Amino acid sequence: MHNNIKKARSELKISQLEMSHLLNVSRQSYIDIENGTRIPRADLLLNISLITNKEISFFYNEHNSSKLDHIAFLLRNKTDQEKNNYLEILESLIQKNKNNHLS
Repeated sequence: MHNNIKKARSELKISQLEMSHLLNVSRQSYIDIENGTRIPRADLLLNISLITNKEISFFYNEHNSSKLDHIAFLLRNKTDQEKNNYLEILESLIQKNKNNHLS
């Protein structure tokens, strides 16, 4: 994943510092992502996808791509607040499903 993130940024011809500013993360955090020592959160990866104009499948293995691409497509034109609301709903549904399996 990290090599593809670096490749996508390089294709835009922007620096790691510029990308970190666009993502609102520290330069070091972004460098850690590109070096593979940190895995980006889903919302951060979505923002990388939007900034670089790459489908999420570009960053993941093919077997995960179709569902992730669909989620990215659904969230593409939403505000940050709407994205956060949808992510909270998704997390709640996942937790509820997890609890149902435990009962």
